[in-house]
Amino acid sequence: MSSPVKEFATRAIHDGQDPNKWKHRAVVPPISLSTTFQQLAPAVHAGFEYSRSGNPTRQCLEESLASLENAKYALCFASGLSATLSLTYLLKSGDHVICFDDLYGGTNRYFRTCAAKMGIETTFTDMRSLKNIQDAIQPNTRMIWIETPTNPTMKMVDIVVFQKF
Repeated sequence: MSSPVKEFATRAIHDGQDPNKWKHRAVVPPISLSTTFQQLAPAVHAGFEYSRSGNPTRQCLEESLASLENAKYALCFASGLSATLSLTYLLKSGDHVICFDDLYGGTNRYFRTCAAKMGIETTFTDMRSLKNIQDAIQPNTRMIWIETPTNPTMKMVDIVVFQKF
């Protein structure tokens, strides 16, 4: 007999929380404040080594988010810059990115300076216009960077529109 399909709210509460996987057997996942984890030998860890690369709390959150998004994996980051760098490291010199013309200041500076030094080309445009996005597409476009609502002016875009690209 197959398992019943869990609704969104049930998945939000329970997925990613499996006491059978934890040695401590807590029913509610504890908040892990440890920055380091005991290693069996140098560079031989039993699941976690440093909290910046993962910890039990973050693992529960990532598993829950993956379930809610019907995805195999989800990744959580300690900062927006960490997420930005991880995504842009998928690009190489000569690739092109289309960005909202009203990005958060740190992201804007990153694309205008750091990414540019790595040879990543960026076009900034008002993404509230589908024509602007279509006009910005180049043969080497590899990514469309969306932030909605934008900071600081709170411009909004319909994310569903971007499924066409």
